Amino acid sequence: MRGAPLTATKQQGQQDAARTAPAAAAAPAGAAAPAVATRTFARRVDEVPVARRFIRDTLADHPASLDAELLACELVTNAVQHATDAARVTVAVTHRGPVVHVDVIDDGQTGLPHWREANGHDEDGRGFQLVNEIAQRWGFLREPAGTCVWFELAP
Repeated sequence: MRGAPLTATKQQGQQDAARTAPAAAAAPAGAAAPAVATRTFARRVDEVPVARRFIRDTLADHPASLDAELLACELVTNAVQHATDAARVTVAVTHRGPVVHVDVIDDGQTGLPHWREANGHDEDGRGFQLVNEIAQRWGFLREPAGTCVWFELAP
């Protein structure tokens, strides 16, 4: 099932994230521990390709690596462009077997992520549309310390 379009309500985003964000940690007894990698970047345009390489290197030959790289790059770019009061963007990648979970967290304290309809030749506004089409699940969590937009992929 594909993700639902992003809602702009704090309560819904918190409920969605609370239900799904810990999914990577909920493994059956005896299962191998998930592989986890986290890196923090300055909220600058020149850090977006560095974040992209981090995803690529972290997932290496994983079947979902290309999709994860694309979607994480979109979300990091969104944080750089729209979280204007943030100083940092943290990317956390967790994978266990075929499932990849990526969190993109900014430390900004204003605004909420929101869905935009991009039409025709619009140059922006397609980030969440891509996430919605490619990710199996996604959402966001807004807290006083920042915003986490997350997605999950399973090839």
